[in-house]
Amino acid sequence: MKVTEIAWPILDKAITVLMVLACALVLLDTLAVTVDVILRYSLGITWTGLFEITEYSLLWITFLSTAWILKIDGHIRVDLLLSRLNPRNRAITNIVTSIICIILLGILTWYSAKLTLNHYQMGTYISSILQPVKWPIEIIIPIGYFLLFIVLLRKTYGYLTSWKVLPKAEPKQLDSTPGGES
Repeated sequence: MKVTEIAWPILDKAITVLMVLACALVLLDTLAVTVDVILRYSLGITWTGLFEITEYSLLWITFLSTAWILKIDGHIRVDLLLSRLNPRNRAITNIVTSIICIILLGILTWYSAKLTLNHYQMGTYISSILQPVKWPIEIIIPIGYFLLFIVLLRKTYGYLTSWKVLPKAEPKQLDSTPGGES
């Protein structure tokens, strides 16, 4: 049994759980802001730290959900050019762009992990109303980038596999008839 036969289902379940967590955060943010608005306008009571907490949760929502969105091909793609290519050239384009993105995600994962570790070691705080420790808020960034990296590696492998089985394009025959077509 291959390692990937065990790893991919586990990764898929983890990514789905993270997406459900992101959805729960959206619901909690919506509920908290709604209650805050109702309390502010009816009783004049507000919690000043709520805006800050929803900002942090938006960061978490983004990085919890991006790997799932990539897995289901939900990211925006400009396919004006891709739709005009034959399947083999489309696969090559997907492979090249995926490799470029893998390199960038590797760099972003490494750098954000290094920065988060630095903030952990230094005990950096965010200068704001709540003044939270910084690393627990930003730890999701390297985690999210790493999951994107893994999902994109998997997709690139799929692109390579599909490219190998696609028929090679046959060269066009030049026609010698005066109209160019026979």
